Amino acid sequence: MAGSIQKQQSPKPRILLGGQTEGERAMKLRIFKSSHGDCVLLQADGHNILCDGGMYKSMKNHVRRPLVDLVKDNGGKLDAIYISHIDQDHISGILQLLRDAVEWRVHDFHKNNGDTDVREPKIPRPPKIEALWHNSFRDMVGENAGEIGDLLASAVPTLHATGVEKFLHEAHEVGNVASSIPEALEVSRYAKPDFLDISVNVLPGQSGPGKLLFRGDNPVKFSIGSLDFTLVGPTKKALSDLKRGWNNWLKSNNGKDDVQKVRRKVKEQLEKFATGELSESPFDLRKWNGISGFEGVSVPNIASLVFMVEEGGTRALMTGDTQQDVLLKGLEETGFLDNGHLHLDVLKVAHHGSENNTDANFARIVTADHYFFCGDGSSGNPEPEVVQIYYDSRLGPSSKRALAPEADDRPFTFWFSTNSEDLPRSSKYFKSFSKTEKLVERLVDQSDGMLKAEFVRRDYRTLSV
Repeated sequence: MAGSIQKQQSPKPRILLGGQTEGERAMKLRIFKSSHGDCVLLQADGHNILCDGGMYKSMKNHVRRPLVDLVKDNGGKLDAIYISHIDQDHISGILQLLRDAVEWRVHDFHKNNGDTDVREPKIPRPPKIEALWHNSFRDMVGENAGEIGDLLASAVPTLHATGVEKFLHEAHEVGNVASSIPEALEVSRYAKPDFLDISVNVLPGQSGPGKLLFRGDNPVKFSIGSLDFTLVGPTKKALSDLKRGWNNWLKSNNGKDDVQKVRRKVKEQLEKFATGELSESPFDLRKWNGISGFEGVSVPNIASLVFMVEEGGTRALMTGDTQQDVLLKGLEETGFLDNGHLHLDVLKVAHHGSENNTDANFARIVTADHYFFCGDGSSGNPEPEVVQIYYDSRLGPSSKRALAPEADDRPFTFWFSTNSEDLPRSSKYFKSFSKTEKLVERLVDQSDGMLKAEFVRRDYRTLSV
């Protein structure tokens, strides 16, 4: 009818897993700018869990100040800090946060004892930390932890000096582990009663002392407020194999001439490179005595703590740097793959989007509404190939499409913990991340509105589910 106004119907709110609507979202993940590491604050129902801490510089520059405000507005304390494994890009930011807490504790001690000259630290006072979930290197390896760290450290300059790309990458990984071992020991020291008195690996409903966290015959489940946690990995066998492998590796490399031995091996391999032969690094962390079958994934990464977090029907999978086959087995044995596939609200993409930790098979089996990648282009991560794999699992050819029916014709979002504009333009990782960023732009354009991309442009971005 001419002159009439047709009332437009409001679109129905999208129903999330568990029956929630978008307006009823309760779980929030604050994805921090964390250099090439992981750092995410998980929040719900007045509770806060800090998942890894990134690098110490990113903790100083992008995390510790907003963290105070975010926690203050949601319960006022950190219920737990979860360190997935000891690699520097996960643990050094946590160490910096604990150092901040110690500095404030020393200040309070002097002030409470009448020292009127004491000055307040120039850093924000961290929130109170109730618990730490962390399988320390010494607990996993035993009394040889120090010797292993020393041997790793001795290899780094020799590998760097070769100038060979293969060995330079190896030097980066070896140096990462070597540096993180003393940092992990310092984290454990600060948690003790005479420092910050933080309970370690004592889960809600348990009493101390804490022990190594692993998945045994009985499922490990606990709750913090409305957040329900299930420990997906590692297994007790994985930790046992890891300990045996590290100590066997130490025996095969240690001795008074360990540095000279490394140099001889490197020289031999350089000669083989010159003749076109392929060879392995004498300090290759991907192949070691005790565990086999996980090519491309280093020793500490296999032992990552992995949690499924559920709240009000929503699910977020926190993967650390674990390997895809290990993760699938863990999900199957904890009952999350009963139908042979799994659709999540949030998937933390393992190991910063490394191609060694994600393949097309995994992307078909495990899908999500939100995939988030932590990485700034260092070591090529997040890899464009991995971004493409996840895209193809949703909008690619049928042979690559997701198995979960919930993923059909469902919008999805890629989240990234930085953006290329904030990276030094002369750096290799700027070029690497820019390549990934341009790929994402093309995929968004060709997705016909099904894919969105979000990049952290200041300190953090909020992912609400």
